[in-house]
Amino acid sequence: MASSSLIARVHALPTGVVGNVLTYIPRNHTAQLIHDAWQRGDLHLKYLRRFQIPDDDRNAEIFGSLAPSVCGSTVYGDDDAPMVIIRTHISVGERLRFRARARVKQTNERIAN
Repeated sequence: MASSSLIARVHALPTGVVGNVLTYIPRNHTAQLIHDAWQRGDLHLKYLRRFQIPDDDRNAEIFGSLAPSVCGSTVYGDDDAPMVIIRTHISVGERLRFRARARVKQTNERIAN
């Protein structure tokens, strides 16, 4: 039998049973805050520029993996996710890097096809 996540197994239960099962699963307060913010339309993350992070060691790590131009997106979250975190206040330089990388990616896709 293939292993599946607890969430998938709970959702596979009949509708009346799912409600009863979910009442016994304790809520995570952080998850509830994020969900409530998403419902209000307040789930935004302000983009920080490199100079706003004082720790140089962490700076390279953060911007090397989480910058919009590196991620290729201005939102956090999966394409099929019901909610995403929207980035705001993205710097002009980061927008230019993001667009340049998007153009390169688009050109490479055209060449591959």
